Amino acid sequence: MAHSSGRSLALACAAASAAVALPAKAQDSDVAALRGEVADLKATVDALKAEIAAMKQDRNAGAAQIAEAPPTTSATDQGAGAIHIAETGRTPPAPPQTPEAPRSAPSGARVASGASSLGVMPSPLPGRETIGDRITGASRPDNESPPNDPELKGFIPIPGTETAVRIGGFAKVDLIYDPRFVGDRDQFAVPSIPFVNKARNRADVSARATRFSLEIRRPSTLGNLRFYVENDFYGDGTDYSFHLNHAYGQVGNTYGGYGYSALVDADALPDTLDNWGPGGAIFVRQASVRQSFKVARGTHLTLSLEQPDTDLSLADDQTGAETMPDVVLVGRYEGASGHLQLGGVVRRIGYRTDNGGARDNAMGFALSASGSLSLDDANAFSAAGLWGRGAAHYVNDIGGLGLDAALRTDGSLRLIEQAGGYGAYTHNWSTALRTSIVAGILGVSDGGLLPDDAFSESRYGALNLIWSPVASFSVGIEGLYGRLKRQDGSARDASRIQASVKYDFVR
Repeated sequence: MAHSSGRSLALACAAASAAVALPAKAQDSDVAALRGEVADLKATVDALKAEIAAMKQDRNAGAAQIAEAPPTTSATDQGAGAIHIAETGRTPPAPPQTPEAPRSAPSGARVASGASSLGVMPSPLPGRETIGDRITGASRPDNESPPNDPELKGFIPIPGTETAVRIGGFAKVDLIYDPRFVGDRDQFAVPSIPFVNKARNRADVSARATRFSLEIRRPSTLGNLRFYVENDFYGDGTDYSFHLNHAYGQVGNTYGGYGYSALVDADALPDTLDNWGPGGAIFVRQASVRQSFKVARGTHLTLSLEQPDTDLSLADDQTGAETMPDVVLVGRYEGASGHLQLGGVVRRIGYRTDNGGARDNAMGFALSASGSLSLDDANAFSAAGLWGRGAAHYVNDIGGLGLDAALRTDGSLRLIEQAGGYGAYTHNWSTALRTSIVAGILGVSDGGLLPDDAFSESRYGALNLIWSPVASFSVGIEGLYGRLKRQDGSARDASRIQASVKYDFVR
C-alpha cells in the first residue's frame, strides 16, 4: 500500500509539472509573434517617414519653381499649381510651348510690350507726339522703336513663330476755312497760291489724311526685321484713292524699298495739323537701298543709293535722262535730349531730245543739317537748313516744278541754286495740351534763265493748339500763313484756319 501511495504521488507531481510547462510554452509563442508585428510596424513607420521626406522635398521644389516663374504666368495658374502640389506632393507638368513662340500676356491684360517680346530697343530720343505722325514710317538704326511709340503697342504674335503683326494708322478729318484761298483744298501748299481769279472765303471738309498701315516685325540672326506698308487717301488730289507713302523691308541696318529718302529727317519735322509743312524742308519719298553703320554710341553713318529723277521743264520732244542713281550720305547722332543729322546728296541729271538734237548732263548736289533739342518736359525745338544746286527734287515746296536746272539757249544745263530752312518750337502746357509755332523760308536763284512766272521764294508760318486728353484721341486748331514770290518780283499771300479731329487705331 505504501508503494502504491508513492507511485501515486510521483504521478501527481509529473502532472503538475506538465500543467506548469504548457502555459510557459504558449506565452513564449505569443511573445515571438508580438515581436514580429512590432518589427513590421517599425518598417512601415520608416517607409512612411521616407515618403513624407520625399513629399516635403517635392513641395519645396514646386514652391521654388512658382517663385521663379516668369511674370507672364497668371496668378490663377500659380494658385492651381500650389493646390495641386499640396494635394499630391508633386509639381504639375508645365504646358507644352513652342520655343520660338513669343510669350503671351496674362489673361485679361493687353498684349505684352511688342518691343520687349521682339527684342527691339527703343529710340534714345525723348518721347514726342505729332498729330500728323510723320515719325512712325521712318526707318531707324537697328529697327529701333520710334519716340512716339517706344513700347510698340498693338502687335499681335503669330502662334508658333517669332513674328508679330500690327494694323495701325488713324482716322483724321480736317475742317478748313480759307479767308484767302491757297489754291490746294487739302494741304497748305504755298507754291499753289493763285495770282489770278483768287478766291476768298472758301470752306472745305477733308478726310484724305486718314491713314492705314501694316507692320510686321520679328527677330532674326541678321538683326531685327521690319516690313512696313503705309498709305493715305490723297490720290491725285481729286478723289479718295489710295496714295502710297511707304512699302519697304529692313533687316538690321539694311533697307530696301519705297519710302522717305535717307536725306529726310522725320524727327525734325514740325508738329502741324497741316500735312504739307514748311517749304524749306527736305522731303521726298522714293525707292532706295541703303546700309547703316554704327560709328559710336548713338552715332550712325548711312549710305544710300536712290532712284534718280531729273526734274526739268522740258519741251515735248525732250525727256529726262539719268545715268546713275542718286548717292546719299548721312551722319546722325541721337541722345536723350535730341539729335543732330548732317547729310548730302550727289546726283547726275540730264536730258535727251528724241530726234537726236540737243542733250546735256550735269552733276547736282545738296547739303542739309537738321536736328531737335528737348530742354525739358515742357519745351522742345527743331530746325533744319539746306543748300544745293540741281537738287530741287528733294525740297518740299519745289519738288516737281522743274527747278533742278534751266536750259540755256544753246541747250546746255545751268543748275538752279536752292537755299532755305525752318524752325519750330513746341511748348507743352500740360500732359494733354501743347502748342507749336513754325516759320520757314525757301528761295531759288537761276541767273535770269527762268520765266517771269516761275517760283522765286516761299514763306510759311503756323501756330496751333492741340489737345490730346488720351493717347488715341487728338483735336486741334491751327492758323496758317503763306507768301509766294515769282521771278518777276510779284507776290501773293494766303491764309487758312484749320481744325482737325484725329483718332488713332492703336495707342
